[in-house]
Amino acid sequence: MICASQFITRQDGKKPIFAARPGYNEKDKPLNIRVNQYRVMQATAVKVYQYATNQKVALIPEPPKAVVYKKCWASHAVQSELERQPKVWLYDGRSLAWSICNQQAPVKILIDLDAEQGKPSRPGHPNQFTMLIRQTSTIYLDSLISYLRGNSGWDNHILECMNFFDHALRQKPSQTMTAIRRNFYHPNAPKRDLDGSIYAAKGIYAAFRLSESIKNGGSGLGINVDVANTTFWKDQTLDKLVMNLINISSDKWNCRNYLDCADLLKPVQWHLNTKVNEPTQSDAFKVLRRLHKLRFKVFHRGKNNDEKTYTIARFAWHQKYMFEGATAKNFTFVVRKTGETRTVLDHYIKQYDVPLQYPLYPVIETTRDGAFPIEVCHILPWQRYNFKLNGPQTSDMIKFAVTRPTERAKSIIENVNRLGWGADEYLKEFGITVSSEMTKVQARLLKPPLVSYKGTTANPGTSGRWDLRNKVFYINNKGRELKSWGIAVMDNCVDLPAVQNFARVFMKTYKDHGGLVEKPPHLTRFPRGKDLGDCYFEAYNSTKNANGGEDPIMMFWVLPTKNSFAYHRLKKSGECRFGMVSQMLNAAHVVKAQPQYCSNVSMKVNAKLGGTTCRVPGEGSNASAPAFFQQPTMIIGLDVSHGSTNMKGELEPSMAAMSISWDKDAARYAAFCQTNGYRQEIVNPARMNSIFDRALYKWTEALSCKCPSHVFYFRDGVSEGQFQQVMDFEISELKKIFQKRCGRVPKFTVIVATKRHHIRFFPEPNAGDRNGNPLPGTLVEKEVTHPFHYDFYLCSHTAIQGTARPVHYHVIHDEIKMPTNLLQKMIYQQCYQYARSTTPVSLHPAVYYAHLAGDRARAHENVENDRKDPEAIKKALSNWTAKKSSGSITHPTESLPLLPFGAKEAVDKNKNFTPFTMWYI
Repeated sequence: MICASQFITRQDGKKPIFAARPGYNEKDKPLNIRVNQYRVMQATAVKVYQYATNQKVALIPEPPKAVVYKKCWASHAVQSELERQPKVWLYDGRSLAWSICNQQAPVKILIDLDAEQGKPSRPGHPNQFTMLIRQTSTIYLDSLISYLRGNSGWDNHILECMNFFDHALRQKPSQTMTAIRRNFYHPNAPKRDLDGSIYAAKGIYAAFRLSESIKNGGSGLGINVDVANTTFWKDQTLDKLVMNLINISSDKWNCRNYLDCADLLKPVQWHLNTKVNEPTQSDAFKVLRRLHKLRFKVFHRGKNNDEKTYTIARFAWHQKYMFEGATAKNFTFVVRKTGETRTVLDHYIKQYDVPLQYPLYPVIETTRDGAFPIEVCHILPWQRYNFKLNGPQTSDMIKFAVTRPTERAKSIIENVNRLGWGADEYLKEFGITVSSEMTKVQARLLKPPLVSYKGTTANPGTSGRWDLRNKVFYINNKGRELKSWGIAVMDNCVDLPAVQNFARVFMKTYKDHGGLVEKPPHLTRFPRGKDLGDCYFEAYNSTKNANGGEDPIMMFWVLPTKNSFAYHRLKKSGECRFGMVSQMLNAAHVVKAQPQYCSNVSMKVNAKLGGTTCRVPGEGSNASAPAFFQQPTMIIGLDVSHGSTNMKGELEPSMAAMSISWDKDAARYAAFCQTNGYRQEIVNPARMNSIFDRALYKWTEALSCKCPSHVFYFRDGVSEGQFQQVMDFEISELKKIFQKRCGRVPKFTVIVATKRHHIRFFPEPNAGDRNGNPLPGTLVEKEVTHPFHYDFYLCSHTAIQGTARPVHYHVIHDEIKMPTNLLQKMIYQQCYQYARSTTPVSLHPAVYYAHLAGDRARAHENVENDRKDPEAIKKALSNWTAKKSSGSITHPTESLPLLPFGAKEAVDKNKNFTPFTMWYI
């Protein structure tokens, strides 16, 4: 929404300064497009007074604060007091309010929520509160206007103004729609069931943004509106939700009825204690943790009109219930009125004359200290599902979310009409008027490059794709010829004739592309169930023996399915044990042995063996020279990915991955990875040193260059609030390493590349591709960009399906001072050098490769092999949760470093080569 990084305080106390826009691209072809941003035509320079609310909650234990605050604000007592003033009030649902009304004296309001609902107060449990509304500050909207006009600098007043605008925009829609941050979901929003437990819904994303429009007659503000696709828990009775959730959580669970499900939820014997009967939670019961914190209402006789909302604290469980579990049949409590001890089952018969249908299900315990049988609980709608989707859910979600540009633009227009800015009394009160039309902006169409192979070139034009047939790779695998190499088949998933046929087709295809193959591969097959590490050891040695004792330089593995554990386990053996590259193959594609598949495999194999698929040539008579660099230049891409929590509750470390251009054209990249603590986005200096110092030494050797003159640093995954940290920690450390290793520091240009945004391009009719998406090379640097900073949006690819998402490039530091149009050209045209495709990629390859390397480096984590195996994890779970249930899970602050390439089995020709090639692709 705003550039939050501008108000971060630096260690030296100075405000950060980022690169200013040096100018616009005036060279390339202009074209008109629409963007899904709506101009704020007017923002009146009024004074807005901010108020803070404070409540003294008399209930013990204290109820959920957010709910109490909202109820108190909506109460008759508060609203009648506010209505004395002729101005509207904004409220954030918690502790802040805004109004033009200048109420200087604090207002103290007594609220009795029971009396407001016409209910008697419970003895000893008064539902009474005190709200104190007091003025805390004044927001001067003219300070924002002054900033946007360039008449003043950034200060905290700008942040306060944008925070106020954000709440003004949300106030009206949140009264009739479900609001989740900046997303709004209408009751009649389009939905799609993903399975029996969750559904997807299309919502509305809307947010204020600072914009460049002030230079074109606008106010300098815009509202970005888009379609939001989110998953929610399906509103249904809890017993149905539990059964559906269990059935989709594992292929081995298939509950046909209530008894099957109840049986799976019963405690099981803790296998680590065989001397006595000791129950522990079953795997199915642990799945129910996902339902914690869901809100529900109860519906049964005597409760039909109950408007109370309850929250699931936990599913009851205790070892004292042994192997039956804490069910409605045996879970007891004391009746408050009579002092009688009853089971939940008996209570519902005696109190409500309701015989429970499912008494063997575990009981729900709520945050109100109550207990309910799950069949009387009805899950409330619009509760977000915050867990990773499984394969089928992901597939259905993609089908639901993917929309062509024409359809998406239509939805956005409908969303704007639904938001109803013209009739919004809150926006009107504060002098905010918004255009009802999508903003038209002049874009530029960058020229696509020629793509150079050995002896020929391809001309993609504006199609964004080209043909690999009859193309010879620009650099082949000379020096790493396929002489001693093998193909191993796992689980006997492909018969011998099919493997032999694939080997013939692959060798012919690779040779046609210029690859050097001296011998056919040695073939081995392994039965199901054999240890993967043993398989690699046997395949390696049998291939070595079949080639006269020459160590293999590469192994191919045919896998029956897309099994991530088998994939990573074999990669770990190949890289960390034998220090060699490998190529995984899908059994179905091996059987078909189609030339196109073999060409795709050839691109990967050639890159792993030190070759280069293609390059963008220099222009005119300088075709053999680097297209963009007249001086020695290094391109660095860095991405930090964060690990998930496994079934044992252990958090995987964050992974810092750095790709470095390894030739003069920046067409080939080596990648270096290391763990980076836990949930740490900024690479700490020690890790940066361990990643980059040796890499720089090898780079100077490989390119026969003492030190680069220029470094382009592409950073992915950081928010605007972390820009300064990138400069203070990452760039600062890199410069120290250059000074130490090279004796001088090259010039740096630092570019943050972001795909997590909601800006979309909608070309005019006949100005886009056949699907209505922008053509590759479409550049926007006006209207939706920052008013002063050096940023632009670039769509460099052709979207296969749906609406293309441009990449937002933000140049935060620029010492190289490459002309704007040349920098944009370099970023765009290098997307055509991606090593494993015949289309340009959507993101600069340096960042793309860093992302791939970070994912692949998970195989190098220094953990036992079975901790990555889902089946082994399930067997090892035992009573871990029961033993740890009383305390929170903690994680170390420092993560173990990755295993290096090559153990004692590795030979020098492999372990000294693999770390500096494209092993990750």
